[in-house]
Amino acid sequence: MAYSKKTIKLNIIIFASFLLINQLYAASLSWTEQIEVDTYGKLRQVERYQLKIAEKFYTKGEFVAAAAEYEKYITLYERSKGAAYAQLMWSHCQIKQRKVYTGIRDGLQSVIDYWPNSNEAKLAIFLIGKSYKNIGELKKADTAYRKTINNYPKDHIALLSKWDLAEIASIKKDQKRLNKIWNDIVFKTEKNKKTLSYINKAADSLSKYYFNQSEFNKANFVLTETYEGDKLNDAIYQNAKHAVTNLCKNKATKSNGEILADKIILIIMESIDDARNKDLPELFRRIARTHERAQRDDDVIKTYELMAKRLGMNDTIRGKIANWHSSKERYSKAKEIFAQFEDKTNGLKNIAQIWMMQKQPKQAVQIYDRLIKTAPDNITNWKIAIAEIYSSTKDYEKAIDVYRELISLTPAKASDWYWAIGGNYEKTKMLKLAIQSYRNSDNYPQAYFQMAKCHRKLEEYNEALILYKQALATESAASDATIAIGYTYEEQSNKNNAIKWFQRTCKLFPRSRNASKAHSHLQKEYGISVTLGGSKEK
Repeated sequence: MAYSKKTIKLNIIIFASFLLINQLYAASLSWTEQIEVDTYGKLRQVERYQLKIAEKFYTKGEFVAAAAEYEKYITLYERSKGAAYAQLMWSHCQIKQRKVYTGIRDGLQSVIDYWPNSNEAKLAIFLIGKSYKNIGELKKADTAYRKTINNYPKDHIALLSKWDLAEIASIKKDQKRLNKIWNDIVFKTEKNKKTLSYINKAADSLSKYYFNQSEFNKANFVLTETYEGDKLNDAIYQNAKHAVTNLCKNKATKSNGEILADKIILIIMESIDDARNKDLPELFRRIARTHERAQRDDDVIKTYELMAKRLGMNDTIRGKIANWHSSKERYSKAKEIFAQFEDKTNGLKNIAQIWMMQKQPKQAVQIYDRLIKTAPDNITNWKIAIAEIYSSTKDYEKAIDVYRELISLTPAKASDWYWAIGGNYEKTKMLKLAIQSYRNSDNYPQAYFQMAKCHRKLEEYNEALILYKQALATESAASDATIAIGYTYEEQSNKNNAIKWFQRTCKLFPRSRNASKAHSHLQKEYGISVTLGGSKEK
C-alpha cells in the first residue's frame, strides 16, 4: 500500500505531538502516579480526554474533584486498559485528602483484587506499604513491603521496598535487621544505573557501622563490593573518618581509633606516590584531618610541613599551619606564621582576627589602621572592620564616627551605613537619633518596624501605629505589621483595638507563625478563643 509524502509527514507530526503531550503529562506527576506509555497509547481519544480532565484537577491540588473524575472514568470505561490506572489515581486522591485507610482499603486493594497482573497492582502493593509507613503503622507497612519483595523479587520496586524497610528498622533501632537489609542490598542486588545509588548508600551505611565497631576488614569487604581504585580509597576515608573521632574521644576505645587512623593514613600515603600534583593538597589535608581526629597535635603540623616539602611552601599551607596553632590557642605562633605570608595584606588581616580572638580589640584596630596605609584600595573594607570592632566592644560612639566616614567614602552604600548608625544609636538608647538614621536608610519595610519599635520605647504609640500601617502595604510584612499593631494598642491600654488587631491577624493570615502567636495571646491574656481561618486559601 502506497502512502503520499503528505500523509507520512502528517503521521510523523501526530506521533511527535503524542510523545510531547505524554511527556508533559508525566512531568507533573511522580513515578507512582504516571500511566505506562504503552497503556496510554492504546486508549481511545475520549478515554485520554477523561484522564486529562482528572489529571488537571489532581495537579492543581483539587483532589475531591479529581477523585470524582477518576471514578467517572471507571464507571464509563470499566473494561478499558486505563481502568486500573484510574483506580490507582482515585486511591492517590484519597490519601492526599488524608483518608489513608479509605485509599488503601477501597482503592489500592481494589487495584490488586481486580487487576492483579497489571503494573498498577505492583505499584499498589508498594504504595500500601508506603502509606502505612507515612502514618506510623510500621508493622502493617513491614508486611506490605515484604509482600512486594516476595511478589516482585527481580523488579526495581523490590529494592525500593527494601530501602523503606531499612528506614523502618532504623526507626525501631533494630540494628541487627538494619545490617541484614543493607547486606542484602549490597550483595544480592544486580548493579545497573537504577540500582547503583542505592547499593552505594547501603554499602556506605553498613561500612560506617563496621568502622565504628572497629571491624575494619568487614567494612573494607563491603566497600570493595561496590567501589574500586581511587573511589574505594575515597569511600574508606569518607565512611571511616567520623569513626576515628568517635573511637578516639572515648578512653576505652581510643587505641582502636588510633589503629583505624593509621590504616586510613597508610591507604592515603600509598595513593600519594602516584597522585597528580593537583590532587596532593586534598590528600595531605585528609592525612592532617585524620591526625586531628585522632588527637595528634604534633602530627598535624608535621603533615603540613611534609606537604610543603613536596609542593613547596606557600600561603595556603602557612594558613593551615597558623590556623591549627590558633585552634590550639597558640596565638603568638599563629601570628608569627601569618606574618610570613607572601601576601602581606592577607597576612595582616589574619593577624587582626587573631587579636580579636585574644579579646585585644585595640591591637586589631591598629592592624586595620596599618592596612589603610598599605592597602588603601580596600579602605572601605578596613573601615567596616574597625566599625564592627567598636560596635562589638560597645564603643558605639566611635563606631558611629567610622560609619559617618563611610558615608563620605562610599556614598552608594549610604543606606547601609545609616542603618548601622541607627542600630548603634538604638543600643545607646539615643532613640530619636536612631529613628532619624533609620529614616535615611532605604531598607524598607524593615525600617518601618525599627522606627516603630523606637517610638514604642519612647511611648509614642500613635507614631508607631502610623509606621506599622504603612508596612501593611508590603504583603510579605503584613502579618508582622498586624500583630505589632495589636501589641502597640495593648501597650497604649487600648484593649478593644488590641483584640481587634490580634483577631485580624488570625483571620487574614491563618497559616502564619504570627497567627499562632496571636491566637495564643488572645486565649492567655483575654480568654478569647478564635478560629484560625477566613482566608481565601482552600
